[in-house]
Amino acid sequence: MKRSLILFVIFLFTFNTFASEKELKTIPKSKTANVLKSVAYATIRSTLLVSYSEGEEKESNYTPCSENFPSMPGDFPCNYLDYEGTTLEVAPSSAVNEGEATEGSDPEDVYPGGKVTIKQIKQKSPNLNGKVVLLGEGEDQLKIFYQPKGQISHYIFRKTLVIFKWDVSRSEPSLTGLLFVNVTRDFFPEEVREYSF
Repeated sequence: MKRSLILFVIFLFTFNTFASEKELKTIPKSKTANVLKSVAYATIRSTLLVSYSEGEEKESNYTPCSENFPSMPGDFPCNYLDYEGTTLEVAPSSAVNEGEATEGSDPEDVYPGGKVTIKQIKQKSPNLNGKVVLLGEGEDQLKIFYQPKGQISHYIFRKTLVIFKWDVSRSEPSLTGLLFVNVTRDFFPEEVREYSF
């Protein structure tokens, strides 16, 4: 796990160097079907049609995304790029080393984003067969879905679905892009925008 964190931090350093030049690109309607097919949108949609409720609540760190990461709907915590909530999308110097004394420290210094309560759902998502985490309540709730190996697949906040595109051909998966999909009440796509790393 530490090796994957190191590789991810290197990726983010490289990404941060070029992030200021990147923007969201709107996908033309004529190309939307092909783009969504490439991420198995039918499978993703099937995960959204299920009601998720029974699960275990736990307190978790909240690590906001860096300013170089695109604006994420619902203030998505970037440490939840993996199911364990341990991926650091921030510089490693802002994290607390395991076993480091925190007595007398300001909680904001130890956990820069604070703490949140999440619910880890017992059932796996249909067709995707990955784990599900709920963050927040009511209309402000984020429903976060993971691939079987633990990296995030997608999440939904209100009417915006964010799909994470991974390159899994390497020994460690690397994030290559994001799709921001505005959806209808039945989770059919209305508009698709893409962000490439």
